Amino acid sequence: MLKKFKAFFPKPPFKSGNYTKRPYIDNPNWFVREVANDDIKALLAVERNVYHGELPWTKSAFLTELISPLPHLYLCVENETILAFAGCRIIGNDAHITNIAVDPNFQGNGIGTFLMQELEHFAKKNNCLTMSLEVRLSNRDAQRLYRKLGYVSRAIKAAYYDQTNEDALDMVKYID
Repeated sequence: MLKKFKAFFPKPPFKSGNYTKRPYIDNPNWFVREVANDDIKALLAVERNVYHGELPWTKSAFLTELISPLPHLYLCVENETILAFAGCRIIGNDAHITNIAVDPNFQGNGIGTFLMQELEHFAKKNNCLTMSLEVRLSNRDAQRLYRKLGYVSRAIKAAYYDQTNEDALDMVKYID
C-alpha cells in the first residue's frame, strides 16, 4: 500500500530556492522555513503535544498538503528542532489558514504571531483579498491573537470539530 501511495504522490514540488528562510527578530536562533517530507514525523509530535495526544491532522493529510502546487506549510525551527508550524490554502481570493500549532513549551513567545505574519505575506504575494480560519469556541487565547492581528468574527459553525462536536468561530481578515 505504501509503495502505491509513494508512486501516486511523488516528492513535493518544494524547492528551497522558492523561499528564503526568515529569522525571528526576538530570537535570531529561530527561523521560519518550508516543510519537507522529512518533517512530518516531527509535525505529528508537535500536534500530539498541543492537542494532548490527539492528531487532528494525520500523516496523509500533511502529505496531501505537501503536493499542493504552492508551498504553504511553514515551520518555526531552532537548530532543526520544530517549535511550531502553520499552513494555509489559497481558495480563490482567500488564503484559508488550515492549521497552526505552537509547541506548549514555546507558547507565549510570539511564534504564533510570527507564523501568522508569514502566512499573510504568502497571501499578499498570491493576491489574496482575505484570510480566513476556524477556531474552537473554547480557544480564547487563539481568538485573542487573531483579533489582535485584525481578524473579525463572521459566524459560528455548529459541531464543526468531528472528534468533540465542538462549535467553531469562523473569522476573516481583509487584507489591505
